[in-house]
Amino acid sequence: MSADAVNDDLLETYKSLVTLSTEGFKFSALINGGAAVALLAYLGNVAGKDAARPDMSCAMFAFLFGLALVVFAWLFAYLTQLKRLNDIVDSQNPRGSWRLNVAITLSVLSLVAFIAGAVLAVVALK
Repeated sequence: MSADAVNDDLLETYKSLVTLSTEGFKFSALINGGAAVALLAYLGNVAGKDAARPDMSCAMFAFLFGLALVVFAWLFAYLTQLKRLNDIVDSQNPRGSWRLNVAITLSVLSLVAFIAGAVLAVVALK
């Protein structure tokens, strides 16, 4: 493979990684935010029927916490990209940023928060 072909492949792979991470942030925000809205709708429906409301405060907290985590993950991902850009402009090696590890960790924790919120909601419904 020629050097141009390798560079093109690297560039396309990098672009696809950025796209995949963006979609991951959107997914995490959608599931946590959607779950919080669905929980509010359910509680509103139950309250309108004068039935006993299950305590969903812990589940709601988990969903909102997951939403906050994904916002901070996005922020750290943005800061990672900004640092990489500045390093390239300054002709420095753009490799290795602790911000990327923080963004990945926060993203995973956001998904864990969703799972915890879902489990807490199911337990509260029993």
